[in-house]
Amino acid sequence: MDVRRSLLAVLSCLGVTVPVGAEELDLLPIGDAARATDLASSPVGTFYDCREDRQLSLDELAAALVEARVVLIGEDHTNLDQKLFHADLLEAMAAHKQDLILGMEFFLRSQGELLSRWQAQEMDDEQFIREAGWYDRGSYRWEYYRPVMDVARSHGIPVVGLNVPREIPRTVNRSGLEGLSEEQRHEVGEIDTSGSPEHRYLISRYFGETVAMLPPGWFDNMYAAQCLWDVVMARSILEDLGPDATLVVIVGSGHVAYDVGIGRRIHEELAATGRPDMRVATFCPVFAPPPDPEGDPHGHPMGGHGGGMGDTPKKPARFVRSLADYVGVFADTGGLEAYPRLGLQLDEGEDGGPVVSMVWPDTPAEAVGFAHGDRVVEFNGTAPGSPSDLRTSLAQTEWGQRADFTVERNGEPHQIGLLLFPTVDLSETVVAPGYTIEEALPPDPTSAAPVVVDDGAGMRRRHLLVSEDDGAERVEVWSDDVLEEVHELDAARRVVRSLYRSPRADGAVEVRYERAEGGSVASVVRMDSEGQVIRG
Repeated sequence: MDVRRSLLAVLSCLGVTVPVGAEELDLLPIGDAARATDLASSPVGTFYDCREDRQLSLDELAAALVEARVVLIGEDHTNLDQKLFHADLLEAMAAHKQDLILGMEFFLRSQGELLSRWQAQEMDDEQFIREAGWYDRGSYRWEYYRPVMDVARSHGIPVVGLNVPREIPRTVNRSGLEGLSEEQRHEVGEIDTSGSPEHRYLISRYFGETVAMLPPGWFDNMYAAQCLWDVVMARSILEDLGPDATLVVIVGSGHVAYDVGIGRRIHEELAATGRPDMRVATFCPVFAPPPDPEGDPHGHPMGGHGGGMGDTPKKPARFVRSLADYVGVFADTGGLEAYPRLGLQLDEGEDGGPVVSMVWPDTPAEAVGFAHGDRVVEFNGTAPGSPSDLRTSLAQTEWGQRADFTVERNGEPHQIGLLLFPTVDLSETVVAPGYTIEEALPPDPTSAAPVVVDDGAGMRRRHLLVSEDDGAERVEVWSDDVLEEVHELDAARRVVRSLYRSPRADGAVEVRYERAEGGSVASVVRMDSEGQVIRG
């Protein structure tokens, strides 16, 4: 990654919680000194009590957590397995204690009335997320958070927002705490950034080597914004906490890990105001690494004890016991997400319509040529009237679809198409649990012959046969970093559906093949970018 991309990667974190993801971040010797140098390991699907050094069942975890006044559940924002776990955990906690409150990072603390109306079923989800400005604040797909929100509503568990408008931390990211207006200062209160060298070290590790490349003062501002977030949410938690309730907080792991974020700030706030201290329990997710293609046991100093992929035991996750009070072990998805993300940041143009203000590096949007300043005139045949309209439409996309844009650039219209399929790592044969890739020969959709693996001769564009554990297969056609075509296959590896990023000569972007017995093509249906069948 060059300097420009590195800086953009840091800027992409402005206003976004930085999650613990890389394994080395789970092994830092910081936090509770009694546990900071004790390593532990546990397999996928288990829960671990880092205080007692033992595994727990989900019910045992729930029973332990309801004994705390505040429960901080760290998360990775786009990991669906974790979101389903949050729902299961809240359900299990509700069986042990009635007086629960759910606190959410992605709602504002000023939205209590709106959350109460949703809880009372006075509005459906569509109206709720629109009035909440969910996508206007850059929040992740609502589907990620619906499971735990539905459990809260079904059990009558109040939901409270913990955050302040993102303009406040973004201002601090750019200009430091001194850049806040008097009104903003009043809203957040005093923020001390000097209380924990370990916290500053942890945040710098999240940003990685990029920190050393930043101009003087940039990291100071970024760190101040992280401190502001922790303090604001800690104060919101204490304000919303009932006398006997347990408040369960769903928040990015960067605010929870090693108990140097929100948890520390809660204890500091209690001490500063002369109130009794209380138990704050922390939970962080960790990932078990995928199997080693060479078959070596994870971390074994000698190696050579495996028998290849099929014989390699599944590796447990490793973590230091000071990471959190409790840890949950999840499968490594190889970075593949449940829902598409294009990599566009949108602002309002002079006419109120959506304008691209940032294209995140190493994303599909960058690969297909979106540029800063592009005015989005049309998306999938509809003209979005505002950035909010477009964000909502983008949030309804699913894998396996094609996205079609018309943008205006320098007064000229440009067509941009994307094929929405999970991006696999083209450099590895094993890319994620459940996925494998192989080089393939170019498919002939009209043939009854199956797609076959390439013998390695004469390939120009990359044709990749992508196979999933559930049996689904497709051939992806790549030109550099751009996915140009996708050909979905039947059980005999014959093409049944083709998607094209750029319209073919006849205007088709999707072609479906119905096959007769024996595999020959019985009929062909061609569709344009508006989903209309092309006749003739």
